[in-house]
Amino acid sequence: MMISRIFTGILLTTLSIGCASKTDDGRFSYSSFHDAFSDVGQYWIPSNSRLPERYWNLTDILGNSQKNNISQTSITEGLQYHLLAQSIQGLSFLATEEGKSKVAVWMDEGTDYPAYTNSRTAFEAMGIKEIGKRTAVELATEQFEPGEDLKQIWTGDDGKPGYILSDVVNNPESGNVAAVAAHVYQAIIVDIRDKDFFDARGYVMRYDATKKSVADSWREFKDKCSNSALVVMPVQTGELRSYAIAHKLFVINLNHIYQSSSEGQNVELFEEILQWLEPNAPVFGWEQGVGEDVFVRRVTKTGNRMVPYDWAYNTDFTALDYKNRQKGLVKVDNPKKYLYDPSKNYASFYLSDGDNIQWMMNNFNRDIYYASKDVTATKFSFGLPVANLDMIAPDWLNYLLEKQNPAGSVFESFGGGYFYADEFAQDKDRLNTLQKTVVATTAHLRQHNCKILGLFTMDCDSPVAMEAYKAYIEANNMLEGIVVVQYAPYAAGDGKVFWFKNSDGLHIPVITTKYALWNHGDNRPNQGSPAYIASKINQLGEKSFSAVCVHAWSRFSDIGSSDDLQAENTPGGNVIGVAAAKKCIERINNNTRIVNLQELIWQMRMVHYPKETALFLSRITD
Repeated sequence: MMISRIFTGILLTTLSIGCASKTDDGRFSYSSFHDAFSDVGQYWIPSNSRLPERYWNLTDILGNSQKNNISQTSITEGLQYHLLAQSIQGLSFLATEEGKSKVAVWMDEGTDYPAYTNSRTAFEAMGIKEIGKRTAVELATEQFEPGEDLKQIWTGDDGKPGYILSDVVNNPESGNVAAVAAHVYQAIIVDIRDKDFFDARGYVMRYDATKKSVADSWREFKDKCSNSALVVMPVQTGELRSYAIAHKLFVINLNHIYQSSSEGQNVELFEEILQWLEPNAPVFGWEQGVGEDVFVRRVTKTGNRMVPYDWAYNTDFTALDYKNRQKGLVKVDNPKKYLYDPSKNYASFYLSDGDNIQWMMNNFNRDIYYASKDVTATKFSFGLPVANLDMIAPDWLNYLLEKQNPAGSVFESFGGGYFYADEFAQDKDRLNTLQKTVVATTAHLRQHNCKILGLFTMDCDSPVAMEAYKAYIEANNMLEGIVVVQYAPYAAGDGKVFWFKNSDGLHIPVITTKYALWNHGDNRPNQGSPAYIASKINQLGEKSFSAVCVHAWSRFSDIGSSDDLQAENTPGGNVIGVAAAKKCIERINNNTRIVNLQELIWQMRMVHYPKETALFLSRITD
């Protein structure tokens, strides 16, 4: 059966088996069982359509541990300088997109940020050439050759360059107000600390944000902002302000002061803004000192995508022309190769927090995580934000997929952002908004050969959760299974499995997480140390299937071969990531085979639906 759906400009055809290299007798090529890269309306992240011709390389931001420090006094240091740099970069891209300039700004990554070096290599291959290296102050005050001087971008009709005045020490919210005013007035951000310096060089103030709140900003500038996306970042940070300026996005913080709700929050304002956003619009960033469910849940209920992406830079360059730069396929096993043994139990380990894009861009590809030498032995699996990273940094996604250890699995986390599938769009036309999300995410998965989907829920076995599972499975006959995490605790689903038929009539499992390796300081039901989780797996009866989530940030102590169930929770340990799974696996008895997530899914399908699974496998030609 072939099903076609059209949803608000998005056209996606759900293919039946064999539409990919089908033969007359129904056989098909598994290696080519994915869609070609094409724009079918699946993209949701704003990016520039016009390419700059050259770029200035702006120094002293990445790698500077004091870039968000408000106590620095030098004009080229601290948050005051960071916001200046972010505004210069953002205005350069805004001017490029509007056809006013051909020069953009890159923040120099040095030698410690390979994801950014990868992206710079990619856009330089497009013919975009570096002019030279400068500080933000130099770019704002020096005189350069015609076509290289950025000051013309923020020079007004009076012939003078302009600034938005902030006061991040005495009014922390003024920095976020200034980021919005910067695109409204097309002026750089200058803090009151540095006002005299810029005044002496011919600058004039276009807007005074020193006494303004983000509520003031919303009242004044709502009609000047795009509702295609939103930036949520704490006060006393500069990250993502460039991106907000370039795309005329509103910027909001939840806490009035950094990392604490003690002085109040902008919750009601946040809810109003979420209602204003387009459905399915991405909400970029993160807030500190707030339980993630407090804001993620609100984003979820209005039918938007929370995109965890805070300590990140250069987004307009990394995402430049992303629709035409799609590449990279997830490595998957041909399921015909598996040794199907129904007498065995099966367990699979996967890493948490795969939706975290700034982590993917910074520290994910390390020897304790994605690049671990123990992935082969542990068959470890990783969630990646395939459907967001292929827009934010397509060449880096391609790099990560090329480096994928074929012994493990890669799956999509968590459907194009961090949201709870069961509560998605409860406050906005639930079914239609959910379906748009499903269709768009499905296109990303099919084109990148991603066969497994990860989802987050608040209640994994509720009727609305079932509604979401069904929608994803019916929209994508290339999907082999779904793994589900329930928010706090992750293992609350207790390994329950739900089955739904796809458009070809095949039963697809939705597998809830059975256990979590998570150091809470003690062991809790289905969560705890490697020794404790191993003991739980060893007690399972026949034909058990366990998806085990390894909390990415939990560290355990190495106690050697001891089976002490509590000792590994001792603080100060250095066993983390893949190594934690290895410690658990070493204690699991021979009744349980350790497999990657893809094989766990197929072994389960063979046990529960042997005839249809065997028939499917018999049709695979390679």
